[in-house]
Amino acid sequence: MAATVFADVAVPLPIHQLFSYLVPDALQADARPGVRVLVPFGNRRLIGILVRVHEEANAPSGDGLQLKPVFSVLDRVPLIGPRLLELGAWVSSYYLAPPGEAFRVMLPPGLLARSVMTDQEHCWPLRKQLAVVRVTSGSETALSSKQEQAFEKVKAASLPLLLAEALQLGCTSAVLRTLAAKGLLEIATVEVERSPWSTVHVQPGEVRRHVLNEEQRSAFSQIEQALSAGSFRSLVLHGVTGSGKTEVYLNAVNEALGRRRTALLLVPEIGLTPQVARYFQTWFKNEAAILHSGLSDGERFDQWLRIKQGDSRVVIGTRSAVFAPLENPGLLIVDEEHDGSYKQEETPRYHARDTAIKRAQLENAVVVLGSATPQLETYYLATSRGQHGYHRLASRIQERPLPTVRLVDMRIEFQNRGRAAVISQILEDSIRLRLEQGQQVLVLLNRRGYSPLLLCRSCGSTEACNQCSISLTYHQESKRLCCHYCGYSRAVPKSCANCGKQYLFFVGEGTERIEELLRERFPEARLARLDRDTVQRRGRMTGILSEFAAGNIDLLVGTQMIAKGHDFPGVTLVGVLAAEQSLRLADFRSAERTFQLLLQVAGRAGRGDQPGEVIIQSYFPNHYSVKYACAQDYARFFQEEIEFRRRFRYPPFAALANIIITGKDRGRTEQLSSDVLRVLTEERRLWSHEERMRFLGPAPAARERLRGDFRFQILVKTTSRPELHRVLEATLTRAKDIEGQGKGISVDVDPVNLL
Repeated sequence: MAATVFADVAVPLPIHQLFSYLVPDALQADARPGVRVLVPFGNRRLIGILVRVHEEANAPSGDGLQLKPVFSVLDRVPLIGPRLLELGAWVSSYYLAPPGEAFRVMLPPGLLARSVMTDQEHCWPLRKQLAVVRVTSGSETALSSKQEQAFEKVKAASLPLLLAEALQLGCTSAVLRTLAAKGLLEIATVEVERSPWSTVHVQPGEVRRHVLNEEQRSAFSQIEQALSAGSFRSLVLHGVTGSGKTEVYLNAVNEALGRRRTALLLVPEIGLTPQVARYFQTWFKNEAAILHSGLSDGERFDQWLRIKQGDSRVVIGTRSAVFAPLENPGLLIVDEEHDGSYKQEETPRYHARDTAIKRAQLENAVVVLGSATPQLETYYLATSRGQHGYHRLASRIQERPLPTVRLVDMRIEFQNRGRAAVISQILEDSIRLRLEQGQQVLVLLNRRGYSPLLLCRSCGSTEACNQCSISLTYHQESKRLCCHYCGYSRAVPKSCANCGKQYLFFVGEGTERIEELLRERFPEARLARLDRDTVQRRGRMTGILSEFAAGNIDLLVGTQMIAKGHDFPGVTLVGVLAAEQSLRLADFRSAERTFQLLLQVAGRAGRGDQPGEVIIQSYFPNHYSVKYACAQDYARFFQEEIEFRRRFRYPPFAALANIIITGKDRGRTEQLSSDVLRVLTEERRLWSHEERMRFLGPAPAARERLRGDFRFQILVKTTSRPELHRVLEATLTRAKDIEGQGKGISVDVDPVNLL
């Protein structure tokens, strides 16, 4: 008699547990961990991931799902391999995320469905089907003049020829079918891979291989030694902007492939992917694949399938590419490891850098964390605790100097002009000089729109979003007030909604306003803007960056998107407006973010043959983050910031978790947050101590209302990470019994954004 077999399944729902099902005898041969299974769930049919197969009858099960049978196994081979199954379990446990949500982000869109009506809906998406026309070796036969003309056109064309292209040549479908019937042509349906490489635009000779300098060779040697050991190792590559980190990455990836391992490179922004991909495609040809959210669903699936089938051994991608189905990865590189874009702000709230480190541990691989401005915790763990290897690239390639930096005190500018100025005279004169010399200029203002505030000068009220506790930003192009969080917009009112008077006044400037000012002052310059508003259309970001790199744009104004990792040899001047803006945010990382942004954008200047200059405008010129960014001195910034963190017990001297409580009714949400605090306090008595674990709150979040939901938060600070997880796990388990079944409660472990 066959043994009774059970399957523990992760379903794609926000539920913090696996569900157990019986595996019918006919399915037992195919029921392997990592395959998708179709299972009953209440009155629905769901597609889940089979996580574990066993013969014990004590697996977890949900109400109403007592030992129901699996309907079917959907895959011939597991979609998620053993190491990725372990990684998904770790993401679920460490970030306190539902297991189904953790596994969902590992797969292309559509492979896990929350509701399935028919058996056909669980099929994989097909590759694109197209009809092509081919010339065959058929014998000559009598042809009409139209048939002969069509046949000659097809023979003269580049083959294989798409049927649609043949029709565009003037061939009719009837004539083509006749030629096929005569055996001269073949019309066939083929699968076509949807490739994103057409947007990369690699030009012949554009990317050259360079001989590594002494610092680069030393860094590569460390990585090479780690790869040869065949065990887990983490390394921090701390290189000033323009020091050639990418060239080290390329050589390291080549070394990993030579050892029959695969490799992954993570970048923080979609806009960086094409630029980096140019280098990787030149080196590794068809072995390179791209994964990021800017691809169509079809492109993402086809790239994922290439990786899964082993056709691509090198992957370049953004955050979610950390889960790429590479077999035997030996090298994982996280470029710009400090960047906040690596943190997912929705469930599962994983951090791609830390997830890459965990994956490297599971795979006995090497992980390289690269940055010109490492996250403070990363630098501390490498240099003070020895948890990572550390290598410094202190010089730019070809002995190019770092840019000179000038700090403009905007308080003095105000005194000299008698009014507030957006662009200082020093910056304006420098822009004019650089343009006259045929050089390129970047201007950074990390704020979108035309004006961030519409103020009534009679009563002092501002126009705010009706779904979020956020002021509406005015956009000149659309002539509307917009919320940058929920997308709500409305026309500009003629009078104040509060007092009815017509003393409405736009306050402050965004990139749209700066673009207008620069066009007025430099009418001959070829100018473009790069921010979230200008790149909403697919391919627009790549287009703007490509035009700028080609020298077809003289002056580029933008948000932090222009600061990250771009290599523009023609840029000799960078101007920074409102450098202190991020210091006003109620977040303990605000100084670090300010320093990183200023140092990163400064690094865009002087990467070519001409020396670079940076002009930073600030009303807080004496703040240490601004001062040390101007000095381009990471070490001195670190020393000052680390003492602040030590004094107030922030990372790396404490572990944090942010508990967010949301709801439609403010009073009930506030009460729910008080109930959560009570449970936290009770669990702390069992698992920790008040001296080791503190709770801040509950308090309204800095952005108290978003998308119609009121938000309260409780910040947990502790010196013991194991105790943190015990308390949080116990609290979430009990939260099911709190009002609303705990649906409005979420936890962000190691939060990057506290707003």
